[in-house]
Amino acid sequence: MDSVTATQRALEILYKNDAVDTVFLFLISGGGSALFCAPDGITLEEKLSTIKALTENGADIRVLNAFRQKLSTVKGGKTLNYITKGEVIALIISDLVSNQIQFIASGPTIPQTKTMLEMSEALTTSPKWTALLPEKILAKLKVNPPSPKVKPHNIIIASITTALSALQEFFTSKGYHAHVVTSTLVGNATQRGKDFAELLMTPKENLHEALHKFAGDFNAKLGDKVALLFGGETTVVIHGKGKGGRSQEMALSCLTTLSSSPAKPLPKFLFLAAGTDGQDGPTDAAGAYITNSDVNSDIVTRCTDYLKDSNSYEFWSTYNNGTNHIKPGPTGTNVMDVQIVLLEYAQ
Repeated sequence: MDSVTATQRALEILYKNDAVDTVFLFLISGGGSALFCAPDGITLEEKLSTIKALTENGADIRVLNAFRQKLSTVKGGKTLNYITKGEVIALIISDLVSNQIQFIASGPTIPQTKTMLEMSEALTTSPKWTALLPEKILAKLKVNPPSPKVKPHNIIIASITTALSALQEFFTSKGYHAHVVTSTLVGNATQRGKDFAELLMTPKENLHEALHKFAGDFNAKLGDKVALLFGGETTVVIHGKGKGGRSQEMALSCLTTLSSSPAKPLPKFLFLAAGTDGQDGPTDAAGAYITNSDVNSDIVTRCTDYLKDSNSYEFWSTYNNGTNHIKPGPTGTNVMDVQIVLLEYAQ
């Protein structure tokens, strides 16, 4: 059963069971945008083509879901229009920076407030994105839905902070000074890889200053054995015909930058970038990691070529016999991506 058919069945269930003594329980998490799908006046192929064009030009999840909401009869709180009597409770796992609840799975149970509508309007009318789309799609973007009659109870039960707290507890138990630097890391994945490389090359006495690039107010105590934890979601602009994802590209960019600066002294380190759902982009890998032994000026040209072709997956598949490629399989839970920096300084 495809997503459109499954969604239609679900809506029929809502309609048939709507009553004052009915409680509708929604379980919502990342990936819901694709699974709960009811295009409004356009074909599924037209909607997929729209999302593909936006994605390939660097649109982040907020932009993508703003367009999905406009082009759907169930997203952006429109699911609530199928319920007039029952009570709605939604338990939500957040996969978005700052838990922007209206964009999680495109917000099927989130009534659009005035502020939300203004944000959506700003995103979907930006010339940067509208220039990519045909007139038929642009016409659909101008239609606004009626307000729902029911008031839902939307509850976030897990997010990136849940994952980062667990990582902090784990590394603390292993003797590290473990700190969550930020849970809102955004930006271009390649650039962020360079930023992490610069962080690794920073002398310990300047580390606090270097961390201001990631979190302006970071001032935690740093010992000789440090675990720095980051979370968020970056974006990728596709330049070639390769395959990869933001975490694999970030790790490759970091390795490329470090290997291009072989004279820079480095502490003992590990850098890891991975998606919490076990799948980075359209691949079976979560991400990749590197350590001191991977830094090698001889691989700079190779790294650069793979980066230029947006082919980070193939690089990590073949590099070091795939040892650095992280492939845990699907975890079933998506709370965005994590980056881990482990540093050990000589005493």
